[in-house]
Amino acid sequence: MSGPISSAALMHDGQLIAAVPEERFSRIKHDRSFPHQALSYCLDVAKIGMDRVDCFSIAWNPGENIALKYRPGFSDWMRYPGEWLTSVPNHLLPGLLLPHLTEQKFTASNGRQVVIEYVDHHLAHARLAFHASGFEDSAVVIVDGWSEQKTTSIFHGKGGELTLLESEVFPNSIGCVYAAITQFLGFRPFSDEWKIMGMAAYGNPANAPQIKKLIQLEDDGRYEVNLKFFDFYNFDRPEMYGKHLVDLLGKPRSPDDPLLPCHFDLAAAMQQLLETTLIRLLTRAHRLTDSTHLCFAGGVAMNCLFNGAITSRTPFSRSYIGFAPDDSGNAIGAALDASIRRNIKIETNSIVPAVGPAFEQSEIGDIIEKYRLKHRISGNIASDVADLIAAGFVVGWFQGRAEFGQRALGHRSILANPLKAEIKDRLNASIKYREGFRPFAPMLPYSSVGRYFQTQDTDPVLFMEKAFHFHANAAQKAPGAVHADGTGRLQTIMEEREPLLYELLMKFQENTGTPILINTSFNTNGEPIVNSPEDALRTFVTSGLDVLAIDNILLTKE
Repeated sequence: MSGPISSAALMHDGQLIAAVPEERFSRIKHDRSFPHQALSYCLDVAKIGMDRVDCFSIAWNPGENIALKYRPGFSDWMRYPGEWLTSVPNHLLPGLLLPHLTEQKFTASNGRQVVIEYVDHHLAHARLAFHASGFEDSAVVIVDGWSEQKTTSIFHGKGGELTLLESEVFPNSIGCVYAAITQFLGFRPFSDEWKIMGMAAYGNPANAPQIKKLIQLEDDGRYEVNLKFFDFYNFDRPEMYGKHLVDLLGKPRSPDDPLLPCHFDLAAAMQQLLETTLIRLLTRAHRLTDSTHLCFAGGVAMNCLFNGAITSRTPFSRSYIGFAPDDSGNAIGAALDASIRRNIKIETNSIVPAVGPAFEQSEIGDIIEKYRLKHRISGNIASDVADLIAAGFVVGWFQGRAEFGQRALGHRSILANPLKAEIKDRLNASIKYREGFRPFAPMLPYSSVGRYFQTQDTDPVLFMEKAFHFHANAAQKAPGAVHADGTGRLQTIMEEREPLLYELLMKFQENTGTPILINTSFNTNGEPIVNSPEDALRTFVTSGLDVLAIDNILLTKE
């Protein structure tokens, strides 16, 4: 289980059986509450009760925080009797000087023992990244806002083992700097950073050179945040930035203010500063590990614009960024660590994104009949949907098990025709209900990447984790999938992994001559990705979607 983006995962005998974020059930975006519903789902898939679970593993080690954030009031004021389980240790443990607690055990009167293990937050990130990568030897770099103490960690992964080489500690955090600028620009920190990444394509970093004052870059690849400009280390302040940043950059933007050229310039400058800092950091990681392979994780690894430049701008020849490098993925990382502690061999092929809820055809049919919605059964859903998209229809695509993480990868997706540039405005305005500068991801067969994109990478881009520049002539063929800077955050489809999506792309190519579809998450602005048939139907009815393809059932609004 993990907390900051609450989720649950279940492993058995080294296999990932199920995993899902709590937000998919609660319908609260980035839900941080305890993952009761996600946990129930995982147990249901395994057909077991909680009494069959050997260990509960959490991707946060409170032992590292015991002496740092102790507040007596939180230990003395009982809100409910169960708090004795935490208040007593809160008084005792600091005096024992145990900075690396690994587990907590409770024993009931009937002899039943409950084990809760605590996994270092960055180690959980590293576990998922390294063990899913398939690399035998790799640098593993974690960059996020903060963990128990660390903000940046460099591990060396070799032969299934991870060794921490060095780390930076809070408040020296490039992730928090990016979040502070996100808030300065009128968006939600630790939530809307991808908006800053999208805005960067429309700005000129040369118009905001003063942003370089925020971080001191050292010759050895380290960095130091100039804390004069920030308040993110003071958790009792509402803003992550301070008055000196306002003096440096001018008036902060309020959420309701219009977006001006200066805002886009600042976003571009922040993106450039992030990339410069990370290039130096990754070059240092290469020197420390002498590895040609990189696993990159943590919230900052969601920055696909930088990820696409790793092999061209750092010494690494191969890079792996997984399907959930953010905190939601730490539920899986913690479960992996619990297995490894028990010397259980990890079945790496089981670590795939499609581990969420699925629904039987009869169940879906009963729901559609309940609401008396007009529909028809498709004899070939891939062929029929390819025809509809080629004709200009926008389709909600709901197939198989839900994918884990913050990106829809073709199981809970909205699919559209990229052959006309105006599709972007339609998707943003009447379907996604979001800002007009937001880009859309191109989905295409792995074998077609070289024809459409400029990249040195030979590995498939399976999870929309990297953005590359289109070839100039290719951009003209699919303008709806091209961002303002000429890039696309692509997802490559391999027939052996996703046969239905591959067939869909091939059918669309037969119709149009282009094997590319726009793929964006099946949700509207501010909502989690749809999880159930009811979620899909509600979004279909209340948005500008034309068609819903759910299993082999087609619904239209005609």
